[in-house]
Amino acid sequence: MDKVASLYVIEGDYGLVSLDVGCIESIFYARLKKLSVEIKLQNGVKSCALYNAPSLRCGNVTVTQFPKIHLHWKSLHGDLDHNLSAKDSSETLALINLVSMKLKPVLEFLYWVDQRNNEEFINRWFMKALPFPFNYSYTKHKKNEALQLIETLYPLDTDMEVIKEYITKTATTCLSTLSTRLGKAKFFYGDYPLTLDVVVYAHIAPLVKLPFPTNDIPALLSMWPNLTEFVKRIDAKYFPEIKRNIKYLQPESNNRQNDDEVSYLSVFILVVSAASLAVGFAVKKGLIKLTNFY
Repeated sequence: MDKVASLYVIEGDYGLVSLDVGCIESIFYARLKKLSVEIKLQNGVKSCALYNAPSLRCGNVTVTQFPKIHLHWKSLHGDLDHNLSAKDSSETLALINLVSMKLKPVLEFLYWVDQRNNEEFINRWFMKALPFPFNYSYTKHKKNEALQLIETLYPLDTDMEVIKEYITKTATTCLSTLSTRLGKAKFFYGDYPLTLDVVVYAHIAPLVKLPFPTNDIPALLSMWPNLTEFVKRIDAKYFPEIKRNIKYLQPESNNRQNDDEVSYLSVFILVVSAASLAVGFAVKKGLIKLTNFY
């Protein structure tokens, strides 16, 4: 069963093994456990029609979503955290719940609710990465799902700027807690990553690597450099083959200027155009005679 297992995932980009958090968790966990799993990208009509990423296909059994995939693997291959004490196991569960409740909504907001991020980056990427018509259905479904989550969390607020303030505070609290717990250690429980490391990495790596046009929330990570180093450490050791290449969007699409930035070339063109109009107007009115220049 193990040899024929297939894991269907969303493709990666920008140095990420996948742009989907659940897919990152599943791929990373399988790599840590050294499981015989064939990674299959959902870049075709058939795979998109049959499976929701991440999906683990084992014979006639299909398991979706990382928590369920995790339990399935634990039942077959044992627990990655089997050496943890009862206290550490309880702490692991608490911190995983913290990430799920606090950091997951932050990513959902950044991906699908923040208008600029979604329209200029995330939506455009998925429209190119997934085949038609699943690119349309997937992006629509994910956006509706994210909006429902945000509405559930903040039922009394409709102003997205106010909600963003709450989201920012939530991210700050969660990241601060994780940074304090990690401290100067390589991983949360010693020299090797466990399930908590998998979950934290999957939620923080997109904040580190993705070029969100609105990046004030991801920029919060600069306050906790040990979390950024944590991501780099995992990349170097467990994903050395993943390069920070750009697959689907041209560089100029992802390095868009801030709203207050103006291209020097644009300024030059505007100045020349304005000067030409002024000279033309002056010539027409007789204020400047072309014969004066000969």
